[in-house]
Amino acid sequence: MDVSSTRSELAQLLAALKERSGLSYSDLGRKAHISSSTLHRYCSGVTVPPDYRTIAAIATACGATDQDLADLLRHWHVANGKITVETPVSSVETPDLASGSGRRRPRSLAAAAAVLVAIVIPSSTAFDDAGPSTPVPAAAPADAVVRYDFAPRRIFAPRMPRAVPGGSWRPDHEVVALGSVELEMSTTQTAYVVSVMRASSATHRSLFDNEVRCRWPGGEQNFVTGQNILQEGASSEREKEEVQLTTRFLLHPGVATTVACTAYVRAAALREDLDAQFRLDSGRIEVADTSVDNTTTGAPAQSAVPRGLLHVGPAPRMIAREPVLRSVTFAPGFTHLSVVADTQFQVCYPQKDKLCDTPAPTASTATFTLYVTQWKGNEVCHKDRATGELREMSYAVHRHHVPLHLPDFTVRADCDPRFSAYVMVKWVDGMDGGVQGAVEDLTDSRGSTSTHSANMSHILIVPRKG
Repeated sequence: MDVSSTRSELAQLLAALKERSGLSYSDLGRKAHISSSTLHRYCSGVTVPPDYRTIAAIATACGATDQDLADLLRHWHVANGKITVETPVSSVETPDLASGSGRRRPRSLAAAAAVLVAIVIPSSTAFDDAGPSTPVPAAAPADAVVRYDFAPRRIFAPRMPRAVPGGSWRPDHEVVALGSVELEMSTTQTAYVVSVMRASSATHRSLFDNEVRCRWPGGEQNFVTGQNILQEGASSEREKEEVQLTTRFLLHPGVATTVACTAYVRAAALREDLDAQFRLDSGRIEVADTSVDNTTTGAPAQSAVPRGLLHVGPAPRMIAREPVLRSVTFAPGFTHLSVVADTQFQVCYPQKDKLCDTPAPTASTATFTLYVTQWKGNEVCHKDRATGELREMSYAVHRHHVPLHLPDFTVRADCDPRFSAYVMVKWVDGMDGGVQGAVEDLTDSRGSTSTHSANMSHILIVPRKG
């Protein structure tokens, strides 16, 4: 039996359990705490569940027997290449739940699955796919990976308030909570949080933001990415009518606490005379990695651009090197780095006698390149880069999200374990612009007087072994 055959059989086993349970995909998804679309992909064999916990949650929600669990887990191991079909059951590796790593344990597959089920299934699975504005946290211990999938829905985008001569002006943002994940964290623990949102079908040009707020008693950590979404069928930039935004960052409270991270979509119409709306097609928030190694100082390898706008335009400021990690050192033993950089670029830089509130039939063209360097003393020992991306950015879209990723930077043993990284933003032609730093005074909810700040352009490193 080859891997592909095993994957097909795993899907058939899941589908059979679903049919035997009599549950719909929607009902089973609620019980197993995954989206119905993801569940359908597992039962049809399009994708394989990523870990034991997902398998166990689905099976238990269907009323699986111990033998069902054993069969499923063995098929999952073979489908992911962890064992062969000839591997004895007694030799199968099951996860060490205390550390999150895999090691052999003297228990049956069914017994191991039962332990996993007790951990992954939350105490309350009562949430409504049709109304995700009231998110339900997915509680999990520090060694679990948690995720919440967003259901499609329409997002209201309120019109811009009319400017009052001589008065203050404040934008009116609709702020919708889509879903939450919750994680118990230790003092030294760092987690990798990812939120993805896809939107389309805007009735008029609208602001579209993907914001994540992680809060715990006495602290919070907030990040946001944004890009205006254009009206459906109203421009030549059809790719700007369907927008995907990814907000990703390293979470490090620095205290032993429980952290709740909530994903919010922020929206506003960019007209004074008309409300708008667009469709949130899909998305998720997840703790993609609950145990990211810190630097030798005990801090995560992450840096954000401070508040304000860093000018990038005609000479003498054609180049900006932001976001940047100037120098970080890891303990020896890491073999690769995954380096992520998200740049928020604003078309048009406001200066004296030049406003940025009047549409212009022009664009800004710039290149974005991620550079990563390993050092030996004060000399460059090894360098790599993510291929530079040339972007022609229209004034109509105005706020452009430029994600870059170097997933597999090789760490050389003959160099020091010290690294730096930055994004070079180089203006090429057209309107000038700027790299956006942290934004301040974001309203906590629509019409609220309470506000908060959120980081925008930032860079991070996840070190890996093996």
